[in-house]
Amino acid sequence: SAAFFSWGLLTQQAVCEAKEELRKLGITGVADPLASSGWHARLWREVGGFRISASDIYHYRPVSWVKVTVGDAREGVQSWGLPAGTTESDLKKEWAMHLSWPPHSPETVGQDLLQIWPGRYVVLLGERRDVLAGEEGVTGGQAFNEALDRDFERRDVLA
Repeated sequence: SAAFFSWGLLTQQAVCEAKEELRKLGITGVADPLASSGWHARLWREVGGFRISASDIYHYRPVSWVKVTVGDAREGVQSWGLPAGTTESDLKKEWAMHLSWPPHSPETVGQDLLQIWPGRYVVLLGERRDVLAGEEGVTGGQAFNEALDRDFERRDVLA
């Protein structure tokens, strides 16, 4: 039996809109620690004009749109393939973390990444929680969304 699924991809238009808001905040780089093929990192670089880092725990990728550093992002931001010389101070002031559809419970990677991210900004691609939906099917899970609400201020929502 085959399983079928799909997920939303970041569009060029959304990157253009987000770019304007991120530039106002002084953001010059976007880190994608769950990069998979690197498609979103490529859009942030080529459409948004941002410096990028792309990493993913999985070694195999049939298509790679940018260089994706292989490693567990939960081991710390130094494993994310950041440009040489990038400091924690740079991450706090000039970088945003991009999370695309972090998995829901029982996987905790989204919440774990929020806890280790030294920066002030997160760009989330996925739906926001529905308190009636329960834990399953919610991007990142309830604990992730609670951490996002607790530790980060919502600046803008692009639909």
